[in-house]
Amino acid sequence: MKPARLFVIFLFLLFGCSKEKGPAQDQREAKPLGEVKAEVIQPMPVEDFFEAVGTVVSRRTVGLSSKAVGTVVSISAKEGDRVSKGKILVEIDSRDLQAELQGAEAALEEMEGAIKAAESGVVAAKGQRDLAHATFKRYESLIARGSVTPQEYDEVRAKYTVAEAETVRAEENLRALKAKREQAKAKLSYAKTLLSYTTIVSPFDAVVTAKIAEAGMLAVPGSPLLTVEEVGYYRLEVQVGESRIAQVRPGKTVPVSIDAIEKELSGNVAEVVPAADPKSRTFTVKIALPSDSLMRYQERVIRYRLVKTGKEHGDRIEILSGLNAGERVVVKGVERVSEGNRLPS
Repeated sequence: MKPARLFVIFLFLLFGCSKEKGPAQDQREAKPLGEVKAEVIQPMPVEDFFEAVGTVVSRRTVGLSSKAVGTVVSISAKEGDRVSKGKILVEIDSRDLQAELQGAEAALEEMEGAIKAAESGVVAAKGQRDLAHATFKRYESLIARGSVTPQEYDEVRAKYTVAEAETVRAEENLRALKAKREQAKAKLSYAKTLLSYTTIVSPFDAVVTAKIAEAGMLAVPGSPLLTVEEVGYYRLEVQVGESRIAQVRPGKTVPVSIDAIEKELSGNVAEVVPAADPKSRTFTVKIALPSDSLMRYQERVIRYRLVKTGKEHGDRIEILSGLNAGERVVVKGVERVSEGNRLPS
């Protein structure tokens, strides 16, 4: 609306600042001016837009690292490989952890045997206690009638007291063994968890973008081995100045032009990072993009690949490793292409 208001003021000054003129001057101004067109001045809406340049990135990029210390045994992926969710990508030497797991399983098995023996001991102790208690009750009646001596009565009472104590001791021993069994189960679970860390899988359908480690290297927690990017979900990240950020709202549809695919797309503002960059005073805006066109573009991007060749068969050559069935290769004009070029449709 601002451009419209300025235009009105300008014409108003142009036509409204004249003063009275004499008859001769009026006659001169009344002459036809030729091809002249006039319009009625009126305010009109003007689309206010701005352009921002950004980068297309995957929605999720993850650096895969090991949670256990060990030697890398094998890496079954390389840059450019597409991997499905759950596919094993890296295996780490697990012999030490396998030994710990076996030890934990043996300790738990031994504890289970001890608990069974303790349970039998409790049953036996209770049986002795019940017998001693019944005998003691009979001797209480006999001592009252004078049928047994005080010494015989004291001996029976002592046996009952000992049987009661043995029962308590057997029950306490059983409780202690059960507590140790829980500890053994926890150690076994921990050993299984550590062992699972020696196998690293893809967290989602992805493409491998970086291979940092090689077989034989030592893997340590926090040290990346591979980097993968999620396939099928992309976004455009742009930087918007603080003077324009108020015009951007999550959910808004915006036009997007991507030179690499020579196509106009529509994107939705997915997120506006609320914190501004302290140096550039810009905000990061994340725009969700339709994935189908971008995936078709990626499939036509030329990437160099190391391959191992075998025997030649006429104009064909055997590929032992480095390529998978269904992948496309450049067979003509190889000298004119380079990394990152795009194949024609």
